[in-house]
Amino acid sequence: MFDKVTEIVAHMIGVFHIAIEEARMRDVYAQFQAAKLEDPAVEDLLNISVKISAPYTLTDFSPSIEYTPSAADYFFAPDGYGLYLADLFYQPLGQLGLIEGSPDGQAAPLPFFPARPHLTLEPPGSVATITAQVAWMEDDDELYLNEEQAEFVDPSTYLTSLHSLALISKALGATTSEAPLDFSESTLSAALEFYEAISAVEDASRIGETVTVSFGADAQGSFVNGETVEETPVLDDVMPAYFQAENPDVTLEEEESDTEEDGDALADTDPFQGLDGSSSDADTFEIDDGHNVVTGANVMVNDASVMVGWLDAPVISVMGDVVELNSISQVNVLFEQVSFNGDTAASASATINVAVMSNVSSMPAVEDGSTVEDTTPQDLGLPSNWAVTRIDGDILTVNWVSQFSFMTDNDRADVQFTGTNTQIVMGDNTIANVVDLAEIGYGYDLIMIGGNLITINQISQTNVMMDYDTVTSSNGVPVGYSGGDNLLFNGASITNTGLDTYGEMTDNFAKASDAFAQGANSITTDVAHDGAFAGDDVLTVLYISGDLTTINWMEQTNVMGDSDQVHLALENFAEETGAEINLTTGSNAAINLASIDTYGIDSEVRVGGDVYSEALLYQADLIDTDADPLGVALPALANEAVAFLADNMIGPEIDTTNDTEIIATPPENSAGPDLMQTMLA
Repeated sequence: MFDKVTEIVAHMIGVFHIAIEEARMRDVYAQFQAAKLEDPAVEDLLNISVKISAPYTLTDFSPSIEYTPSAADYFFAPDGYGLYLADLFYQPLGQLGLIEGSPDGQAAPLPFFPARPHLTLEPPGSVATITAQVAWMEDDDELYLNEEQAEFVDPSTYLTSLHSLALISKALGATTSEAPLDFSESTLSAALEFYEAISAVEDASRIGETVTVSFGADAQGSFVNGETVEETPVLDDVMPAYFQAENPDVTLEEEESDTEEDGDALADTDPFQGLDGSSSDADTFEIDDGHNVVTGANVMVNDASVMVGWLDAPVISVMGDVVELNSISQVNVLFEQVSFNGDTAASASATINVAVMSNVSSMPAVEDGSTVEDTTPQDLGLPSNWAVTRIDGDILTVNWVSQFSFMTDNDRADVQFTGTNTQIVMGDNTIANVVDLAEIGYGYDLIMIGGNLITINQISQTNVMMDYDTVTSSNGVPVGYSGGDNLLFNGASITNTGLDTYGEMTDNFAKASDAFAQGANSITTDVAHDGAFAGDDVLTVLYISGDLTTINWMEQTNVMGDSDQVHLALENFAEETGAEINLTTGSNAAINLASIDTYGIDSEVRVGGDVYSEALLYQADLIDTDADPLGVALPALANEAVAFLADNMIGPEIDTTNDTEIIATPPENSAGPDLMQTMLA
């Protein structure tokens, strides 16, 4: 026990600590919070005004063909008949005078017989695509591994000759005339000029080329270099040896296709597949045993595919003319020569033109050889209603594709080998232009055209290759050499599904077209009850006041120069190393693949004017293995070819000297994708 004074002081200190704790609200924190919540600070409520607007009223589901009643079409039936009004649309239109199923079980007459329901259709639109693809590569490598450098020819000399070959190839095409294509007016005049141009194509050889020309029905089928074949070659099987044997990883693999007989397999090739070079990025680069020098093995691919099913009908009436043209033009120009230590020889290269052109019916055939149409009963009823839409103007379906590739790989190499393994690659370049279009549109029962029906499918393919290889060695020839072995491949396919049969214009269609031209918006029963529409309940009709124009136009050009100059320093090489040398200066591939597939139905076309229908298959090859590698005679030959084959392509005061300007060969459409000026170029 403390003394009395100490007890008092200690007690006071304790009370003081308790007071401090109470001041700090440690012991009464809960009470403090409760007291604080008794009088919360509340702000004024926000006054928000909500406005709801619903201007649209939900209706029942409506199909594509809508019924829009007029004021006179409403029915005024007695009370109780509203429940049975829906049954009206399930009765034949010729029996609309009575409504079955009234409350008393009796047929009730309508106070007012309605007019024929007015059906409407959305009009179709036009589609136009312009695709211009240009690939340009100059890979003129120069390699010197010897102290005393070999003397080589300047590559610009080969570039001059390549430019001349490009002029020759342009003159060798099926058509060389030009005409404007202005869609602000009718394209009939330009289409007729193209018709006259392809009809005048001849198969005569003029400067030594091999030419094959077929027209009309003779152009239908599958062809390889002018010969009719059952099966077209597979691209893998004709690729140069470098891609097949020595480097199978870079082979162009063609996908399987169930429609190969129709030529669709030409368009199924993926040009990018297998073009990733001889080694994968994921693998460590490995050098094959021995010494390998590659200055060739270049690949150029133009691949274009257009699939169109835009607008068609089983019955078409045309007040003007009908123009239907299908044209395939394929040209290969190959100038090559192999010189090894002064000895020149021709090399085994291949130029292949593959073309498929076919018109097939849209009606599937049954087992006994007849068609579904032949087995259809003929006692079908006629349309009881029709929906009409009109277009004041033209409808266009235009796809214009231009693909141009230019490559030079004029390598110069002075090589000696000091290691155990060597891999020198100065070529092995790849260029690819690819376009793939698919257009699916509209179908009607009747299309009436106040102007002309114009359909043009045209594919123009050109390959130009110049491969002059010069190889020298200082001592002996311990070399596995591959020169030449080039491939120029054109593959084109035009397949039209849906056969058109042409007949004279009938009075009922002519009167209906005249009425539309005067502003009418519907047809009469004279047209709707034509025998061609037997079996249709509701007739869908499209009227076009102008032209219906369909143009699928493809131009593909490959220009490749691979003139290599290689010197091998081989003194005592075989005795010291005993290794092999593999030299590849050729094995180049220039490939054009194009396909146009149009899908429609078999149509009966009634024509008020004339019918111009033609099909052209043109295949030409120009191969020269004896020309001067320095191109002394090529400029004169080019001038002669252009002057002889296309007089309108040059002026009267053209300079015919051999001093051709040394420039790279420009694309034919270097001014830009101007569709209006290149229809017949």
